Amino acid sequence: MLIQCTKALLDQLGIKNSELHPPEGHEQFPNSFMAWHANFATIDRKKVIVLMNNETRYSIVIYRPSKKDFSKINELIPEAIITALRMEGIRKEVIEAYMEKAGAITFSKTASKSIVGKMNNAVREIEFTQEYLDKKIRIQRYISMITGRFIQLSGNNPGFYPIEKMLECLSLIYGQEGHHEVVEDVLAIDLYQLKIKIKLECHEIWRQVLVPSTYSFRHLHNIIQTVFDWQNAHLHEFVVERAKRKDLKIVMDDDPETMEYLNFDEFEIRQERLVALEEIFPTYGEVVYEYDFGDSWEHTITLEKIVKSNEFRATFVEGIGERPPEDVGGEGGYEEYLRIMADVNHPEHEDMKEWSDNQKERNIRKEKINHRLKQVIKGYHFSHFL
Repeated sequence: MLIQCTKALLDQLGIKNSELHPPEGHEQFPNSFMAWHANFATIDRKKVIVLMNNETRYSIVIYRPSKKDFSKINELIPEAIITALRMEGIRKEVIEAYMEKAGAITFSKTASKSIVGKMNNAVREIEFTQEYLDKKIRIQRYISMITGRFIQLSGNNPGFYPIEKMLECLSLIYGQEGHHEVVEDVLAIDLYQLKIKIKLECHEIWRQVLVPSTYSFRHLHNIIQTVFDWQNAHLHEFVVERAKRKDLKIVMDDDPETMEYLNFDEFEIRQERLVALEEIFPTYGEVVYEYDFGDSWEHTITLEKIVKSNEFRATFVEGIGERPPEDVGGEGGYEEYLRIMADVNHPEHEDMKEWSDNQKERNIRKEKINHRLKQVIKGYHFSHFL
């Protein structure tokens, strides 16, 4: 595996020119797939190593490498690549075949101004997603998952997504090892079948979804908002009850105004964008999600089973019941809303009906919901236009 380094990174690694391999010969597949360009860059005023695959432009981030990390770079780079590919649900044996085919780490200078420009673009994309940087770990798990789904353009050629090209190349490489693989078979996903039920007495309102185990709780928040057609207009949090430890509260972000009101004595606090579902499920089979601290809509999330799949995406399975309108006033306001809406002679009926048109859940086809779920890795933004 050839790592083609910028001068800034070579200086950090202390590699002499006499120890470098020629940079040529890795412009075309399959050699291009076995080579990565690497830069020593600054993101959010912190130093990072950015790896970008020559063929697929799939990028990986190593955050704040230490002197010890630089001395063990031949171990750290493969670990980073393996970690990123595993988060994408790629089969262990496929990753192993790629790493074996790529071979031992060697280093060279960068190949050309063109590919350095593409690497600089990868750095800019990472800057755009820096909120997903986990400052407590070296190898970043969620940056690659997002930037891998940014469309890449190259001259007059059709655009492509790095993750899709990565899967295609892996299927070809694995096929060369004597296996007859298609892209889908490169993946082996653990999907969590979750039942998400709104806690309301005398009302049956729930949705069933399939979610990849490596998705974060930020992704799960986006999924819940999507399948219930919530408008993402209020604060939210997840709570995990634990018998032998402090309960875990998984919160939106680390904004000082958010953190100010948290009880650190009662709860362990973590950020939702950095916690994988597999860290919580199936150890704790149930999680409570609260949306809108005023109306306080609590959702019980239950892990029903784990399903094997070769599709790395969230899927809406089925659901029952219409969720309460936004800003209806909590459980009491919801009951009043239902009473008025059921009585066409009530003096407030027409006003309530007009108000609820923009507040209640819309009747969205299953196919449309699943189309919207394809975007939850990047985020969720409620739109009045479907």
